[in-house]
Amino acid sequence: MEATGLSRPTVLTVCDELLRLGWVSEMESPSGLALRSGRPSRRFALNSAAGYVLGIDLGATKLQLCLSDLAGTIVAERAEQWRDEHLGAPERLLIARQATLEVLTQAGVEASSVMAAGMAVPAPVRPDGHAVALESYLPGLAALDLRLALRPDFDWPLIVDNDANLAVIAERWRGVAQDVDDVVVLLSGERLGAGICLGGQLIRGGGSAGEMRFLELVEGVGNTDAIGGMCRELGAVAAAETLAGERPWSAHDSELLRLCGGIPAAVDAEMVINAARKGDPAAYEVLEVVTERTARVIAVVATLLDPQMIVLSGGPAGAGDVLIPSLDEELDGLNSAHPRLAASILVGHAPLLGAVRVALDQAFASLLDLNPA
Repeated sequence: MEATGLSRPTVLTVCDELLRLGWVSEMESPSGLALRSGRPSRRFALNSAAGYVLGIDLGATKLQLCLSDLAGTIVAERAEQWRDEHLGAPERLLIARQATLEVLTQAGVEASSVMAAGMAVPAPVRPDGHAVALESYLPGLAALDLRLALRPDFDWPLIVDNDANLAVIAERWRGVAQDVDDVVVLLSGERLGAGICLGGQLIRGGGSAGEMRFLELVEGVGNTDAIGGMCRELGAVAAAETLAGERPWSAHDSELLRLCGGIPAAVDAEMVINAARKGDPAAYEVLEVVTERTARVIAVVATLLDPQMIVLSGGPAGAGDVLIPSLDEELDGLNSAHPRLAASILVGHAPLLGAVRVALDQAFASLLDLNPA
């Protein structure tokens, strides 16, 4: 009543209609509260189980899906690695549809209760639903209208966007960038990509804003390799050289070799980070190389866009305590723009949660056109 200026009878008529439709539920008045004189107030809340949305992250190396209620609470999720990093797009989408059915079954939710879906892909997405993706990177993806990716199994509205764009939406919704209007999210897992929000608005351009191919022209960078991939690759080399006695430290005392079980090819980014935390010299040397290079990337982005904050997302989970101080120190040495740096708290789920958020926006836009299933 206060927000709309409408009378009590009018507001209650609307609320009773929403009750009848199933979109809201009536709550009991808190016990122990002294009632004001006159008619007792009535309290309503969104019926979050009246509908659901699906989030999909069709990542380069793995698939993530989740089912969310209308309050944004995840009720079921699933993840699996692709059997081959060059798996064709048609097979990826077939697996995604099969996994969607499994998630619905897991949650005990009928497909008719799902109101919309969102999907993140590791490539720019044009308005016509086609990704701008190299055939050598994601075979067959560019040829498909991704808006139809869930058909013929499911005919829900599907919003498809670049993973970095959805990551910045997620960070502003539930991450470290809540209430920050000027923020760039750097996806720093396998490849660098940027989700850009300036003045509270997502910057898409023609669909390719935030692509980082220009880094090939930046001295000391040269490509779009990101923190996770570099830590893994350089860490494997460092472990192999330590094992072979080619480094000035003992293989017997190597924390990195202990974590990978003495198999350099098994090294991953998390192992490098954890070994560095314990003072492993090989891991620390890897991080010096990675942070020096990443600081140059941040300096370019910060100078060009002048954001309040840059968020590192999608790299080694929980590595902010190791990476952020080193990056701050490197940025000071570059004499560049120096925004506040933060590590994502969404633990590799930022594009997935961004997909949920845009699906919820789609669902709410058409909420009153529908009856809950």
